[in-house]
Amino acid sequence: MNKIIAGLVLISGLLFAGNNAQININNNTLELESDIYLNNLYSMNNSSNYYFTVGYLSTENDEGEIDQTLSTIGFKVLNPYMNNYGLSFGIGMRNVYTDQYDMGFSALPLVIYSKYELNEMVYFNLDLSFAPQVLTYLDGEEYKEGKLLMNYKINSDAYIYVGVRYISTKYTDIEEDIEFDDAAFLGFKINF
Repeated sequence: MNKIIAGLVLISGLLFAGNNAQININNNTLELESDIYLNNLYSMNNSSNYYFTVGYLSTENDEGEIDQTLSTIGFKVLNPYMNNYGLSFGIGMRNVYTDQYDMGFSALPLVIYSKYELNEMVYFNLDLSFAPQVLTYLDGEEYKEGKLLMNYKINSDAYIYVGVRYISTKYTDIEEDIEFDDAAFLGFKINF
C-alpha cells in the first residue's frame, strides 16, 4: 500500500509540473517520467520543441524491498514535423544518478529520440542513450540505455503503451557491465 501511495504522490507532482506524465510498471520495476514544455515559458522559436525532463526508476528485490533507484533530469529538443514516412527525430542530454552496490554513479549521456507514426492511433518511440567514460563520474565508467515503446491512443490526451527497456552501467572497480534493468513493461501517458 505504501508503494501505491508513494507512486500516486509522485505522479501527481509530475502532472502539475509538466505537460505530460507517464508511469510504467512490471513485476519489480516502477518508472515515473514527465516532460515540461519550455516553448511557452521562454521565447523560443517554433521550429523545434524544447523540453525539460525528469524521471525516476526503482527496482525491487525478491523480498519486496527497493533494490536500486535511478534518477534523471535533462533537456531535449524534438522536431515537431514528420517526414513523408511519419518519422521525426530529436536529441538531448540528461544527468543520470544511481547508487547500485553502495557505489555512486553519475553520467551525462547523449540521447537520440525517434518517433514513427504508423497511423493516427499508433506510434512507436525509440530512445537511445550513451555515456562513455569521459561523460561518466564518481565510481562509474560507462552508461547505456535503450527503450522501445508502442503507443496506442485511447483519447486525445491519453495513451497506453507496451515497451522494452535495457539499462546497463559499468563501474571502474567492476570488470563486467551490470544490467540495471532488462525487461518489458506496461504503462500509460497523459498529455495536458
